Amino acid sequence: MIGAVVLAVLVVAAVVAALVLPGGGPGRDGDRRGGPPGIGLTGGFGEFDELGPGGDRPRGPRGGGWPGDDPVLVGSVVSTAPGSIVVTPDGGAPRTLRTDDDTRVRGGGNAALGDLAPGERVVVRVEGTGDAATAVGILAPQARVAGTVTALTGTAATVVAVDGRTVDVDVAALGQQPAVGDVVVLTGTFADGTTLVADGVRVLPRAS
Repeated sequence: MIGAVVLAVLVVAAVVAALVLPGGGPGRDGDRRGGPPGIGLTGGFGEFDELGPGGDRPRGPRGGGWPGDDPVLVGSVVSTAPGSIVVTPDGGAPRTLRTDDDTRVRGGGNAALGDLAPGERVVVRVEGTGDAATAVGILAPQARVAGTVTALTGTAATVVAVDGRTVDVDVAALGQQPAVGDVVVLTGTFADGTTLVADGVRVLPRAS
């Protein structure tokens, strides 16, 4: 439940912050200082064209665009194996889904099923039901938080986001840590559902 709420809040924050800070996003480029990037979730639904995330794979009987008309599953990866993925849906029990050569994996630097790590957050487009349910497309959205660093103790930072939320951030993996007072865009994952584990940062120029 916490993970689903975090994902939903980030999507809303993306829309709000994009109005404040236009431009392209940093993706997974590591540490950079430069102009204002876009804010949101990398690997967004726009990567899935009208045929869905399976490329030229037929869309099946449902039709319509993804993800509005097709069944989806949101949760955390448990494990992957050739021909299958196990995902724990938010608020549910682990579920095994079939995969095949047409299953498309996108977002968060992932390009193949084996790239997905246990605990990684995913949105899965599903075709079929029961034991025949197949993961047609798997999206691993990367979280972004934009705001001001208000505290830094060791590798634990506190950021007040542009929408007023206070976010705890683990900056241990960053080669260059932000300073208190910096306005930043941080990318990473919410591994425990509450703390952003940052893997990239962009520090925006301060107004004088």
